[in-house]
Amino acid sequence: MFLKSSFCKLALVIAFSLGFVSATVSAQIAQPQRRMPDMRLPVVSFPAGKSFVEVPFGVESNLMVIPVSVNGSRPLRYVLDTGAQGTSLNNPETIDLLKLKITGTMPVRGAGGGGATSEASIAENVSFNIGGIELSGGRLAVRRLAKDSPFPASFDGVIGRIVFSTLVVEVDWERRVVRFYEPSKYKYSGKGAVLPVTFDEGIRPYITANVVLSGDKLVPVKLIVDTGASHALSLEVGTKPEIKFPEGATKIVLGRGGSGEITGYTGRVKSFELGGQTFNNIPTSFPDESLGVGRSDGRNGNLGSGLLRRFKVIYDYSRKQMIVEPNKFVGEPFGTAMPNNVAANTAQVSPAALQDYVGKYGNKEISVRDGWLYYQRIGGRGAALRATGKDKFALNTDAQISFVRDGKGVVSEMLIEWVDRDKEQLKREAPTSTQPQNQPRVQQQLSEAERDVRKLEREWLDAYEKHDAEAMNRIVSNDFKLTFSNGSVQTKADILAELKSARDAGRPSPKFSTEDVQSRVEGDTVILTGRVIQTMERDGQTRTMQMRYTDTYAKRQGRWQVIASQLTRIQPQ
Repeated sequence: MFLKSSFCKLALVIAFSLGFVSATVSAQIAQPQRRMPDMRLPVVSFPAGKSFVEVPFGVESNLMVIPVSVNGSRPLRYVLDTGAQGTSLNNPETIDLLKLKITGTMPVRGAGGGGATSEASIAENVSFNIGGIELSGGRLAVRRLAKDSPFPASFDGVIGRIVFSTLVVEVDWERRVVRFYEPSKYKYSGKGAVLPVTFDEGIRPYITANVVLSGDKLVPVKLIVDTGASHALSLEVGTKPEIKFPEGATKIVLGRGGSGEITGYTGRVKSFELGGQTFNNIPTSFPDESLGVGRSDGRNGNLGSGLLRRFKVIYDYSRKQMIVEPNKFVGEPFGTAMPNNVAANTAQVSPAALQDYVGKYGNKEISVRDGWLYYQRIGGRGAALRATGKDKFALNTDAQISFVRDGKGVVSEMLIEWVDRDKEQLKREAPTSTQPQNQPRVQQQLSEAERDVRKLEREWLDAYEKHDAEAMNRIVSNDFKLTFSNGSVQTKADILAELKSARDAGRPSPKFSTEDVQSRVEGDTVILTGRVIQTMERDGQTRTMQMRYTDTYAKRQGRWQVIASQLTRIQPQ
């Protein structure tokens, strides 16, 4: 895949708000549409002699993950989401085990993709158990997500309204526990701020807060309270005259929602007031029309877990209130600044040492690709990491990653310190019996042909970078053709001539990396698809271009060669 030397600036992409579960926009699994024909609530039963139950929760990308049993199943991993009108199950393996009684279908819609809808199956008379609390006679939306779905494979589903509408829910972010109370027996005795809550037709909660966008003017905003959103704050342009796209901001991919990709702008608002606390310089996303959700009920935006985690929060729908008590996180900065010299401090790590870090950390996976440590959100995009010190790496300019070792010197945790959002601390999962600790799961699933071809693809890019005509001649077949999106074609002879010209003229070579690589085998042919990023230093500036590619490799006389390639440029926005 040869890239011509024309460049233009590329829209900034925050690699792991790329759809993280989105770091900047609510990326909850698609939920039943707003007007549901049946909004029944389940029957709630507490364990004998108890009026509340305490359940620990895990945190992944600022999302609360609690154990929920469905129809007596083992505890499943559910996101506790105030923004979810329905309850969903999305893990195909779990769906098959539960043997649910499907009674029909209904359209579902999530954020992103301009609000495109899809279809989910509906199971009736489903029971849910949370810490011994039984919620029986419920309804479950079942979506059998594909293996290449952008949603995190580490979540089984999302649960929201049936919990918050029937229980008082106290979320303690310091202790990482949730307490569920019987509303009739609950009495608050703390000193927190009591915030009035209103609801839309889907019983999603709204509060009013104040934001300063520019100058000193306080602007009241109506926000949906969304624990299923990992960002701090999102504002919807056009819902108030004062809410505008940030001046000078660049359009980016904010993440993925239940219906597709979400684009928009990112910036920081001057200050935000909630529950008697003032937060300054808040990272804020401004999604465009791709958000695809109706802007009704006077909503101006979305309050996510990036802010909510700085309080102990009591959700009391029965009294139409939300109580917030500031906790130890209230004074933490939003994001961690990257060191000024991080680009210059590249450390050397041997290929063998890189294997120490390989594994799964929550919804993130670390592997080794082409001699580099590689970070990827499961189901999302990824990028190579640059070593900056002992057990420390840089993720582009978006985050610093540190690996924590236990008393035996084995890597046990990964700490991600994001520039524009809260840090994440994720425990490393033990490898399964069929997965050696020193081999990434994604590599095990590849056939020998796919592994060979992916290695050859890297050698092909190296040949471009080094102006290596001998390697190019070996890798590229004599009948090779490269087709560009404008219809022009290059042959093997054209590429070799350009390499010779560049080498003779002493022109600097661009650097290449690939992302989102997928492969499939068809007989003696392997097809690779993905995204290639070309960077070049020129006039003291780094210029970048990205293209989608499809490369076809064939095995001829016992060795693989690339026989065709197609490139489509990704236009900057």
